[in-house]
Amino acid sequence: MKLTRKCAICKEDCRKEEMIQYTSYSGKTSHWLCRDCYTQKINREAFSNKVCQIFQIKTPGPRIWADRKKIQEKYGYTDQIIIDCLDYLYKVQNTKILSESLCLVTPTNVEKMLQYKKTQLAKAQLLAAAANQEIKEHIVPIKEIEERKKEILNPDDFLDE
Repeated sequence: MKLTRKCAICKEDCRKEEMIQYTSYSGKTSHWLCRDCYTQKINREAFSNKVCQIFQIKTPGPRIWADRKKIQEKYGYTDQIIIDCLDYLYKVQNTKILSESLCLVTPTNVEKMLQYKKTQLAKAQLLAAAANQEIKEHIVPIKEIEERKKEILNPDDFLDE
C-alpha cells in the first residue's frame, strides 16, 4: 500500500497524513492538496469571491488576474491589501466602477486606505475604552414628602355667616 500521494497542483509526493482533501465551492470533484497549495487555493478563492462581490460579476476575468499578479510582483501587496483597497475605493469613497480591473490599487490609494483603517481602529478603541470605563454613581438623597393633612371644610359653616 502506497504511503504517499501526489498534490493536484504542485505534483509533489507527500505523506497521506499531510495531505488535505479539498473541493471548491463550485467544484464537484475533490482533490488532494499539500498544505502550501491548500492555503494558496483558499486565498485565491477568497480573493476571487471578494472581487466578484465588489464588481458584481460571476468570475474574475483574465485582466483581474493579470493585474493581481503585476501588483503583487511590483509592490508586494497581499490579496487582503488589494481587497481592502478596493473596498475603500468603491464603498467608502464611492468611486464609480468604470472597468473591472485593479488599476486603482496604487501606492497612493493604499496609503489612503491604511490611514482610513488606522482612524477607524482608533475610533473603535476609544469607543471600547469608553464602554469599559467604570461609571461612578452619585446617589442623590430624596426628601420624603410628608403627607399633608387635609383640611375638612363643613359647608354648613359658610351658610351661617
